[in-house]
Amino acid sequence: MTSSSTPRRRIRAAALTASAALVLAGCNLFGDGGTDGEGEGGDGGASSGGHITVQATNFAHIDPQSITFGMWLVQKGLLEGLVLQTPDGTDVRPAVAQEWEVSEDGMTYTFHLNPEASWSNGEPVTADDFVWTYQRLLDPDRGPGGVTTEASSYQVTMGIENAEAYSTGAEEDFGAVGVEAIDEATLEFTLEAPNPGFVMGLTHPSMLPLHPETLEGEGDWQQPENWVGNGPYNLTDWVANSSMRLERNEEYWDAENVALDTIDVQLIEQGSINTTVPYENGEVDIQALGEPADVSRFMNDPELADQVHVLENSGTTYLARLHSQNTLLEDPQIRSALSLGLGREEIAGISPTSQPASTLVSPLVPGWDESIAAHDQMWGEEAVAEGQRLLAEAGYPDGEGFPTLHLLAGSDFPELDAVIDTWQTNLGITVNKDVVEVGVYVERRAELHEEDYLGFWYGSFSGVSTWPYQAQQLWDPTWTREYALSADGYQEYLEVGQDSNLGAVERNEQLEEILATESAPEAQAYAEGVEAAGETVVEEEQHAILAEAAAAREQSQIFIPATWSSTVIVAQPRVQGLELRAQADRYYFRDLSVDDDAE
Repeated sequence: MTSSSTPRRRIRAAALTASAALVLAGCNLFGDGGTDGEGEGGDGGASSGGHITVQATNFAHIDPQSITFGMWLVQKGLLEGLVLQTPDGTDVRPAVAQEWEVSEDGMTYTFHLNPEASWSNGEPVTADDFVWTYQRLLDPDRGPGGVTTEASSYQVTMGIENAEAYSTGAEEDFGAVGVEAIDEATLEFTLEAPNPGFVMGLTHPSMLPLHPETLEGEGDWQQPENWVGNGPYNLTDWVANSSMRLERNEEYWDAENVALDTIDVQLIEQGSINTTVPYENGEVDIQALGEPADVSRFMNDPELADQVHVLENSGTTYLARLHSQNTLLEDPQIRSALSLGLGREEIAGISPTSQPASTLVSPLVPGWDESIAAHDQMWGEEAVAEGQRLLAEAGYPDGEGFPTLHLLAGSDFPELDAVIDTWQTNLGITVNKDVVEVGVYVERRAELHEEDYLGFWYGSFSGVSTWPYQAQQLWDPTWTREYALSADGYQEYLEVGQDSNLGAVERNEQLEEILATESAPEAQAYAEGVEAAGETVVEEEQHAILAEAAAAREQSQIFIPATWSSTVIVAQPRVQGLELRAQADRYYFRDLSVDDDAE
């Protein structure tokens, strides 16, 4: 691959320091928690050195190229990519890359690495390390990028030339992929289309570098005794399902500005009831509040309220249609009735930091408005009455004769009971709650079920509050069209995907043909809108196209929004520099310090 010869505009990114300001801004995929007071306090200011204890949702591994909660811990401080987000998440700042250039056509990005960037074993971080890492990320055996647990974490919205084709096996030569080491300190990306969100996309865990020699060596590279990273902290201890310890990496390029010496991480099982007693006893410094009663108590307590940090409306909870040989839910009128009869206000009322959601897209996205919603009125008496009318018109007055629905989930949440109760009350429909182990949950979401098993699975997701991420990456065109297939179409889709006699190119062509011709029209319109968004270098135009595409996705009602949820984190007064961002890692460890004199 050759470098672009088009004129370039240089972007010199000045180094930014972490702000200690607190922001009220949304849903937590990464439970964070707090300390035992071992830090060394300064005289009236944040001290250099010290220790905190935080909490995180448990994970089986920390490979950032596979979607688990572990990739967000790695992102917080064990590995560092080309750029970091600013503390408030509105821009980026230099990290491994000192500066970068963008070609005038928006298709080529050239990054110049910081000569001080090194691995924890003292070796320099090179452009070849990034190329090796991305070849591993895009390995066809990992499959194309996705958003579900254990899927490849590659974000297809990055739009790197031939990256998706290579990940699916359609392109067999990695040399055709748009990533190249120009020299040891220069890394170049070539895109398939202009992408104004590309640099922000580099802050996703999938784009973190890995140390090639360690991964190719003997032993488990993720274990403390083998760990080689380039972030501000090293992994020094890991007791599976229990705890981790991180220690400051003295080889980190900006080690002198990393305040904390050690960080202890308590690993908490997802969905478990997590007591706040250790936090209130000062044994934990940073902790996510998940129980509605705890959130209310902290917010209403004059002393504790000052320790609460809220990121509003960054997460969406939703219901997604299961694949079933029972074709009832293929009827858009039935899906509309169910959406209108969903008691969003009641569901949101369970938590003081949730509110009814009219769209999958968070209202934090700049330029968002209600016009993309599937209906003018998504909740309230008028919405319920319309849902009842549509259901009766379809032959199920007051739910009579309507089959029992199944509500699939990987953990039990009080919101599930609210969904069941409101559908029963508003529409007369019976719903069976099906809570299973998370691995079974993932498998059942992808199955084509028998006629007696139809319904929805319950999910939640949060991400960067931008149009490309919320309207293009989350519930992406492939995923949306898969769930919008009829039972016969999905059966055909599964058979083609599993046909070992097909080559990668032929298989992908056939899969795309099925999606393009047999998905619901609104889902296909959404996919075409996403494709059209890549044809402009003007950010405002791209956002307008993506908003229109998102509206088509909402109209399909394959995914039904339920609530917008907020991240609620509490931090001891001694913790300085905590500012929440609308990405699932929420904050970087390198921005934190402690002041034991703070009240």
